[in-house]
Amino acid sequence: MSLPPEFLSTVFLPVEAADSLPASFAIITASNPEGVTADQVLNEIADEVLRRELEELGLSPIRATGCSPDLSHREPGWAVPVSKVEAVALGRRHRQLAVWMVRNDQLDLVDCATGEEIRIGSFSSRIVAG
Repeated sequence: MSLPPEFLSTVFLPVEAADSLPASFAIITASNPEGVTADQVLNEIADEVLRRELEELGLSPIRATGCSPDLSHREPGWAVPVSKVEAVALGRRHRQLAVWMVRNDQLDLVDCATGEEIRIGSFSSRIVAG
């Protein structure tokens, strides 16, 4: 897998309405396509396009923001109850390098190019105060 190593240290801000999430869900972002830092306005537009697409698919996206451990870099994303295949397809459509899968609190990083997974650990242990 050739994902940036900083992906492995990602933490997450508390997820609003986390109690309404199922045991299995994906976290998908549209920020910084292809791993290239984009202008804030472009990221906001991409985020809105992704949110609308998720809603058109009949999903109720819940905000989930991934961050660097020092919280200096943040990428807003959406938690949605989709399969790994659906999550990777959405990630690819939005030119993402990876998506996150959470299954029974187990956090996995999934490479959008290969579908390969890296087990990260407990999702709840990666939630930090913002």
